[in-house]
Amino acid sequence: MLNLSSNPLFWPNQGNFNMDKNKSNIFIGGGIATKTEFSQAVPFDILGFLLSAEFTKRQIPGSKVFLLIADQHAWLANNFDREKCQKTADNLHQTILTIIKKFQLQDWQVFLASQVFPNALPQSYEELEKRDVTHFFNQHNCGLKIGWSASMAENQHKTDESHFDQQLNIPIQSIFTKPGVTSNPKKPFESPYICTNPATRITVDKSSISKWRVNPAVKNHLNRITMLFEQLIETFPNKTPLEVKVKKIISKIIC
Repeated sequence: MLNLSSNPLFWPNQGNFNMDKNKSNIFIGGGIATKTEFSQAVPFDILGFLLSAEFTKRQIPGSKVFLLIADQHAWLANNFDREKCQKTADNLHQTILTIIKKFQLQDWQVFLASQVFPNALPQSYEELEKRDVTHFFNQHNCGLKIGWSASMAENQHKTDESHFDQQLNIPIQSIFTKPGVTSNPKKPFESPYICTNPATRITVDKSSISKWRVNPAVKNHLNRITMLFEQLIETFPNKTPLEVKVKKIISKIIC
């Protein structure tokens, strides 16, 4: 049985998870756009999302993480420019690969949806996501999916992953992290892997090493991410300020 309580990014009280030894791998997916906007940068929040999958993997002997970047979904479901989709996806892809390398994460495999499904035809985002999860359940024995949710209330947002997971017709289990947090009071939450306005987020690039403008909600969320980082990757000296921790983690990735 999985113990989720020591990961501060998981929503509490998600129930008990007993893994099928024949479906012990983990699926995690990341997109490049909302329904109307491209992601403009890779948010720092993605670290918490990826490390939540790593946290879970370490509790399941012999398990692997299979990560899918949903690049083609933006042009197949929402008619985005394909060339810009590929450019945005490449930035996300390279950042994820760098994080895996710099953090020395073992037993991770990363895929682009356009490479896994090269002949895919336009259809709804929901149908594409069901296709993705079903493929990794059947072909890679992924019995557990790490997703994110803006809330664990019954009336879920239609943009988070819990909405899509309710439509799956396979016996895959799902664990949800908290969403990314922004400094925009009109849009306080966003996907942990999409950033539509870099001015409202700490991002994985040089610009965030020089800036530090965060409100209490963002600060609390960044603190949860650094707590998980220290639990899994490496610790900082006692009393290291949060700003220093975040900037050192970013530097570890981009330098």
